[in-house]
Amino acid sequence: MNIKEQILIIEDHKALRILMSNFLKRRFNVKTTAGGYEALAWMNEGNIPDVIILDINLPMLSGVELLNNIRISGFFQDIPVVVVSGEEDGKTIEKCLEIGINGYMKKPFNPYNLQKKILTILKNKQSIKI
Repeated sequence: MNIKEQILIIEDHKALRILMSNFLKRRFNVKTTAGGYEALAWMNEGNIPDVIILDINLPMLSGVELLNNIRISGFFQDIPVVVVSGEEDGKTIEKCLEIGINGYMKKPFNPYNLQKKILTILKNKQSIKI
């Protein structure tokens, strides 16, 4: 039996969240949330995704704040995070790189490129475990 990897998409724009989910669920188990607090609550229930797709501009808890929470957590710190954002501010992107991300894709993006990035991260994650 082949178990699909779990992808967590954190994106506040509903249409983009649905688009990414519909595309990626052909290959992965996908959980979506509209914000950081909802994502943290889901993970704190014991759900550990294999990869997180994170928008930077989120309501209430920003993507940068959420990323920081993930990286300082003993449970979630090793989860690969790909930032997908329309953010133009180089300082924000630089901050994400400092905190620790595994990839960055600028909106708009090709969903096939996102899937390819996820597969590369998962492949590298598997080779580290061996």
